[in-house]
Amino acid sequence: MSKPEAILNYQEVDLERQQVETSLRTTEARVRFNKLAKLLKSQQATIKKLSDDLETISAAENRVSSQYQTALKRLDLETSELDTLENDDETTSEEMTEFRHDIERLNREINSIEKELKNTLLTLERQIAEYQKTRQAAVKAKKEYDQVKEICLQERDNAQKELDQFDLKLVELEKKVDPRLMARYKRARQHYPMPVVPVKGGKCSGCNMGLPTLQLSKLSGSGAVAECENCGRMLYME
Repeated sequence: MSKPEAILNYQEVDLERQQVETSLRTTEARVRFNKLAKLLKSQQATIKKLSDDLETISAAENRVSSQYQTALKRLDLETSELDTLENDDETTSEEMTEFRHDIERLNREINSIEKELKNTLLTLERQIAEYQKTRQAAVKAKKEYDQVKEICLQERDNAQKELDQFDLKLVELEKKVDPRLMARYKRARQHYPMPVVPVKGGKCSGCNMGLPTLQLSKLSGSGAVAECENCGRMLYME
């Protein structure tokens, strides 16, 4: 058996095995599994962001609530002091006017804080609702993901016997291939499903690059295998 024949026999079985692997990757269950995997990843990222946002908004709500409570206590004190001043005969009208202005400013500040607090609470409610909605969707998607995963594993188990037979056959065929050619084949196989291709019209049929005359001459010899200088595929003359 010539070198090209040996490596081509190996490639033929390798291609058949690849077809089985490809069919497993393109079943309805596998396609659905891949979509669910992407969806879950996206949902998990959204949940993480929503969780971080909730922490930020909750911290803001606590801060504004604290400001609001502090302002209310100040207002109580100011109002109580105003009552005291109103009953004090020594209090001047200027002092009363200034004190009332202070209370008005404090009331405006409280109103502003109250508005901010309401907006913050509304934002917090919306974020919580969105978080819960996304969590529920993720739980549903995860349940379907697990179900489809089981189907994919079963499909893999069903095909494993056939794949094992291909592997055994490849082991036997590899023994008939020159080790140096096998090493080149496996190197090219990392980039191309079909590492060994024929020369057609003086060109590599893989990348369509023209071959030097000297290389063509060498390939014309019986049992010759060369490497395409452009793409790295293994070449033989049909």
